[in-house]
Amino acid sequence: MTLRWRLTIAFVLVVVVPLVVGAGIVSRALPREVQAAQRDGALESSRLVAQVVRDYCDRARATAEAAGRAATSTTRAGRTQAISSLVDRGLADGVQVTDPRGRVVATSGSLPASPTDCSRANRSGMFLSAVMPLTTASGKPAGQAVAAFVVAGSLLDAVRAAVRDGEVVLVDASGAVVAVTSVIPSAVVRAASTRPAHHGWVTGFTPPSTGQPFGVVVLLPAAHGPGILLDATLVLLLAIALAVVIAVLSARATTRPLEQLGDAAARIASGDLSTAIEVTSKDEVGRLATAFNVMTDELRSYVGQLEASRDELQSGLARLGDTLSSTHDLDRILHVVLESAVASTSATSGMVLLLTPSRDDLVMAASKGLDVPLDLRIKVGEGISGRVALTGDAVNGVVEEGSDGELSGAHVIAVPLKSSGTVIGVLDLFGTAAFDDIDLATIRTFASQATVAVDNVLLHEEAQRLSITDGLTGLWNYRYFTMTVAKEIERAARFSRPLALLMLDLDHFKGVNDSFGHQRGDAVLVELAARIRAEVRDVDTVARYGGEEIVVILPETDADGAGQLAERICVAVRRRPFGQPGVPPVHLTVSAGGAVFPAHALSASALLAEADKALYAAKHAGRDTWRIANGSEVPH
Repeated sequence: MTLRWRLTIAFVLVVVVPLVVGAGIVSRALPREVQAAQRDGALESSRLVAQVVRDYCDRARATAEAAGRAATSTTRAGRTQAISSLVDRGLADGVQVTDPRGRVVATSGSLPASPTDCSRANRSGMFLSAVMPLTTASGKPAGQAVAAFVVAGSLLDAVRAAVRDGEVVLVDASGAVVAVTSVIPSAVVRAASTRPAHHGWVTGFTPPSTGQPFGVVVLLPAAHGPGILLDATLVLLLAIALAVVIAVLSARATTRPLEQLGDAAARIASGDLSTAIEVTSKDEVGRLATAFNVMTDELRSYVGQLEASRDELQSGLARLGDTLSSTHDLDRILHVVLESAVASTSATSGMVLLLTPSRDDLVMAASKGLDVPLDLRIKVGEGISGRVALTGDAVNGVVEEGSDGELSGAHVIAVPLKSSGTVIGVLDLFGTAAFDDIDLATIRTFASQATVAVDNVLLHEEAQRLSITDGLTGLWNYRYFTMTVAKEIERAARFSRPLALLMLDLDHFKGVNDSFGHQRGDAVLVELAARIRAEVRDVDTVARYGGEEIVVILPETDADGAGQLAERICVAVRRRPFGQPGVPPVHLTVSAGGAVFPAHALSASALLAEADKALYAAKHAGRDTWRIANGSEVPH
């Protein structure tokens, strides 16, 4: 047997055997994988539908709460209109409110005969309902509110939208079918909870649970794999044919005389790129020798281009760093710097560590190719990274005993990130081969650009903070107040919640500036801000409106709550004088005016105007007191 045939047969066997084995594995595993994937898809779809049911339960509960509030806060005609409005707006298909004796106070729409709260397994058939007990302000029972959805209505439409390619069956706690998206064989429905495949369907079942009173069955048509297997067989046959053709061609080319070419190739492999082959004939060997000489010339040119390309790459990476320094996304900057550094040095992995404010630990900021926790912390002075952070000197060597995150036995470059001569972090690169001085110089460049980028981000964040805070008191400024009050009014309107606004003004503050000077007046304003912050909640917004005027936004607060806070602030200002030890004390009081959305106004400007009127009413009442807008007319 000739060498050409031996090479041909060997090549065919090397290609065909793995293909045949792979085809056998695929032919056995593919149907199971397809079925498993469909079962997982059906189960996930059933969980998605179960979440839709939970969402409708939450909607029903919210509607029942709204109905309870409406029924206890309006006239009989108003209650009926409010309850009907909830149904008309699609918040429920039926709403009913009863008194403690079970008598109907108001009702609208379709309701179950015996409603069951959707937090428990539902046996009420065709409805999903929420039952909310009502209580008076003193905690006594005041009846109950019921909101219900017809399962075959909008709920079933939402289920259809959630599962587009399959069919859905909803069953109650007893196993009875409540609703279906199409006609489904009853045998398939009964077997859904025990068998994942039945009669050409793949099923997924999610049982009832808290907040989801129905069991959910999702059915997907079972997929079949013959078509895929046929395609795979055709591809296998085509691959075998191509392998035979390639084997014949490769064997023909390989069997040509290679002795001279082998010697020349060995010299080139040793680094002698000046090697040339003498062309003695014009046959195949001669043409191959000519091509080999051309290849050697091209190789010499390519090596020169690579050396120039490396210098150009370093210059391009420096320009990349300059571009990154203008970006304000710190996480993205550090990842781009790290990825570029890894690529430019052929490193296998790396990480960026930043010092904590206490400068005791290094924490993970970015990593690539390392299996390390996101909350990695390295003590300053420990391991290579800790020593670089402590000394500020770069390291190029081998990790002998690394700390957490450092690959023991790997080659490493670790350079400090310095800002104004102070170390703020460390850039580490790891590789399987040693790094040279050029790699170290390149990484120093990246470290410099990364430091500039971090400084830019910190300056940008500080500028953003200063743009919305008052420089004297540390409170939010007028700009932040105008943005926040509009958002809070929009949120209060959406959820039908009250929103209060307090305007505060120091009484006779001008006398402090006239008698003690503006510096003393500024100190008083700073202390006033601290006293007000001590009285408000975390969710409240305190802003300096102008001069000695301060406004407070109180979400979900009515007139009584606003009045209580105003009284506490008045007491906090009056109970002790302003001033530090060693300076004459200043006794001051504060006046406050409040307004409530939507009782007194329906817009931010109108609400502020009403609070301002109430403030002037408090001033005219003798100061050191508070007033709430009368609410007789709601301005727009």
